[in-house]
Amino acid sequence: MRTLGRERFFIKDYVKSLKTSAGSIMEHPSEIRAIVAQMQKFRGTIEGGICVRFVEDCVVESEKRYFAVRGQLFAAYEGEEIPDIVRECAARIHSKFFSVDAVERQDRVKRIVEIGDGQVSDLVGWSAERFAQLWGS
Repeated sequence: MRTLGRERFFIKDYVKSLKTSAGSIMEHPSEIRAIVAQMQKFRGTIEGGICVRFVEDCVVESEKRYFAVRGQLFAAYEGEEIPDIVRECAARIHSKFFSVDAVERQDRVKRIVEIGDGQVSDLVGWSAERFAQLWGS
């Protein structure tokens, strides 16, 4: 792993990461089997395949969720600026409804963490009232 210039990697399937047990971060290649086994144990199956991502040094609590509804992007607060990387990402997705999660690295570079089909488990910084407003626009 050090030959790739990274100390740690994040393991998930095409849908979710492991949020129980030891989690989805590995520091040694030998750990991948245990992580995959735990994913199968707690979730019943591996969905689609396995993804391996670099772990980056992100600003704690900087993750934000954006929603796209019928081609229009929304932030958790009306008038809040939507980062260019989120706009660029959303322009490539041809779906009537989806979410885009972004985070800021320590060097202030914005990164896309995840793109979802909108079936999210939490609104991540959104009020229910603000989310409901998306459907009247």
